[in-house]
Amino acid sequence: MDSLQNLADVLASQARSASGNLRTLSENSRKAVLLRTAELLREKKSEIFEKNRLDLENNKGKISDAMLDRLTLNEARLEAMACGVEEIAEFPTPIGKVLEKRTLANGIDISRVAVPIGSVFFIYESRPNVTIDGAALCFKAGNAVILRGGKESIYSSSILAEIFRMALRENDVDENAVQLVENPDHALVSLLLQKNDEIDLVIPRGGERLIRAVVEQSKIPVIKHFNGICHVYIDKSADMEKALSIVMNAKTQRTGVCNAMECLLLHKELSDENVNRIVSSLQEKGVELFGDAYACARVPGVLDIGDESNYRTEYLALKASVRFVDSVEQACEHIEKYSSRHTEAVVAEDVSVQDYFVQNVDSSSVMVNASTRFADGGEYGLGAEVGISTDKLHARGPMGVESLCTYKWILRGNGQVRG
Repeated sequence: MDSLQNLADVLASQARSASGNLRTLSENSRKAVLLRTAELLREKKSEIFEKNRLDLENNKGKISDAMLDRLTLNEARLEAMACGVEEIAEFPTPIGKVLEKRTLANGIDISRVAVPIGSVFFIYESRPNVTIDGAALCFKAGNAVILRGGKESIYSSSILAEIFRMALRENDVDENAVQLVENPDHALVSLLLQKNDEIDLVIPRGGERLIRAVVEQSKIPVIKHFNGICHVYIDKSADMEKALSIVMNAKTQRTGVCNAMECLLLHKELSDENVNRIVSSLQEKGVELFGDAYACARVPGVLDIGDESNYRTEYLALKASVRFVDSVEQACEHIEKYSSRHTEAVVAEDVSVQDYFVQNVDSSSVMVNASTRFADGGEYGLGAEVGISTDKLHARGPMGVESLCTYKWILRGNGQVRG
């Protein structure tokens, strides 16, 4: 335990020191590091794929197909990583951005200015691309980051973190701006979660069990990314071509992600023909459906598990819940009760239905006639994301560069004193 405590002390101390160095780093240097990281990702792709192959071989048959998919790197995903870093490099710096400014009655000029959070402990599961996303976003926002990925992706994450550190060294920037926890011992994570004197924020990205464990142990503020129980509601006014396309994309385009549809809500006045068209298309893709007695009676092949647990399940697989509702009001009531407040979608041509849904659904992203799969930092023009916050403070939804900043007040006077 002493050796783990020493390692936790060193990681936290180095992150704190690096965060101080990053505050005054020029924007040109920041951009150079990011662009060099993108170059190195492409130059070293053979080495990256070899390390990723080791991770895949070590975990085949031990983890779900959804997790294996998240673990896998290929040409397209590696290029997307490199392009994401380049996009982040070109973003205007959020650091020093004046959020508001005015002059007080006493003549003091007061402004609220964006500044880095400081040092971030970023915990995530077996998605090696998140190593680069997290490092790039934190660095762009002027933060040092301690990365802790799942043990399943250790080889992939190690080479990706080292590539970023190489770019830092080549540009004479403190390489400890990015550190990877390579020791898989959970006790080390617990020790780091106590380092509230040197770490400013914890961002856990993964399953609900991981996030709850972090929240229970941490002395450091936590931004939570809970599970994605995402809904698509098909109103009786829906254009059925749009509905079919959206439902199929939301559920089957990629199943093992947090913005995939997990529950389909159908208006009871939809015709049997249209209902069967949607449901049969899902079933033809291999989607297993679960519902209540009404859904089972109306739709062939729907399974009744006898309780409501399916409505609280994030499947991350070719499975989904289905329920019929009387109205948009009942759809919103269902979402209020069972949603994880991640992303919900309404498919409707009736503008009053759209407006009611938007106003009454309390989730971080609400889609109107569009797939839940768009809930993503890259799709929102953020370059990438460190997660999709289901919290309301201090960030909500996909977290890009600006979500990794806080602010400070700056007052400029001319000798004023308070009476």
